[in-house]
Amino acid sequence: MNKINVKQLIFIIIPIFLELLLQILAGNVDKIMVQNDNLATSINQANSILDLLVVTISVLSSASLILINQYKGAKNKEKEALIYKISFYFNLFVGMILSILLFTLAKPSLMLLQVQDNIINDAIIYLMINGGTLFLQALMMSLQSFLRSNEYMKTSLSISIIFNVINVGLNALFLFGFKINPIVAVALGSVISRTIGVIMLLLVVTLKLRINISIKGLFPINFKELKKLISIGLPAAGESFSYSLSQIVIMAFINTIGRNGVLINNLEFISAPAAKTYASIIVLVTYLFVNASSQGMQILLGRYIGAGENELANRLVWKTLIVSIIMSEIFATLFALLSGFIFSIFTNDPEVINLCTKILYIEIALELGRAINIVMVRALQTTGDVMFPTTIAIIFCWLIATVGSLVLGIYLNMGLVGVWISMAADEIIRAIIFIFRWKSGKWKTKNMVAS
Repeated sequence: MNKINVKQLIFIIIPIFLELLLQILAGNVDKIMVQNDNLATSINQANSILDLLVVTISVLSSASLILINQYKGAKNKEKEALIYKISFYFNLFVGMILSILLFTLAKPSLMLLQVQDNIINDAIIYLMINGGTLFLQALMMSLQSFLRSNEYMKTSLSISIIFNVINVGLNALFLFGFKINPIVAVALGSVISRTIGVIMLLLVVTLKLRINISIKGLFPINFKELKKLISIGLPAAGESFSYSLSQIVIMAFINTIGRNGVLINNLEFISAPAAKTYASIIVLVTYLFVNASSQGMQILLGRYIGAGENELANRLVWKTLIVSIIMSEIFATLFALLSGFIFSIFTNDPEVINLCTKILYIEIALELGRAINIVMVRALQTTGDVMFPTTIAIIFCWLIATVGSLVLGIYLNMGLVGVWISMAADEIIRAIIFIFRWKSGKWKTKNMVAS
């Protein structure tokens, strides 16, 4: 192994990109199909809590992907097989605990979020149904990480396509055929299609990849390997949890912002939360390629680290970073220029469209920082250098993004624009720090397989 296999990387990234695009569709199709600003906002409020925990589970799945690929690089098939089993049941356990918590604490969670009275009941219903079955997403993410680790990206993509088609079909059936409560309709559509997705993934993993995830042989648990999994997953999940929690706090600030940034109490329609709802959809698409390229990078990077190819690892990270920045800025600029047309698809409220347009121009600067952060944080995590990015992210997302949103958005009356400026500042500052951290070379001493 003496050079980066660019063709292999491209074949890894493209299916991941398409699959992530489909995941965004799955996450936002409910908002679009209810065809109502208030209902869409209630779903977005519930999703802000769901996303907090889904991201945490996703990071735990990424931890298994990192170890699996390091063991592949080290050609240690015995330890690789063990990680499949340990990570699967660990994710299932975490998913079950979180499902119970979300189902029982849906109402108090949304009340803490300062959700408006006119939409909170719908948000509670949506959160209870989707949150109460969060373990399904935990299983899906775990199984998808197994497929990606073995470069079965096309298979994973095919299942995602089927899953999304079923989701849209069930939503349409429940909404327009059975004409049941719109919130219940789209929530049930998501849960049923997700169940089908888990079954398909299980069949592929066990029958095609022949990965043994039977609980037989799991005990006694190999605590040394579990510790490695947790040592990567827990701090990384803590970083993601902290970031997502700060976003929830920021959402609570946004929920107190009315038209033109004026604090209000009881308006039937509020422009700031609605603008955040629709802007969030476009923002997810903006950094989609960065997300895909960094995940693809993790697969090869883990193998290079496991094989002790540090120079190849270094070159891979810098190439991924450059391409990610270019693509991210192209998407951000394009969406900003077309913002008027794009947001007219979601809403005909001119105030919401105008506010979303302002946000997307700030996004151009924000996405520069975010592209660097996503690539560099995942690179550091893959090498085993987990605590540094976790600590920096927790400090700055609260000190800059959250406190800045309060000061600029609320006290200085800049509204949602002030919130976005604060988040952009957070991303850019952290990006600079992580670049210097990677250049320091300390990641070369963190190999998990060697230890």
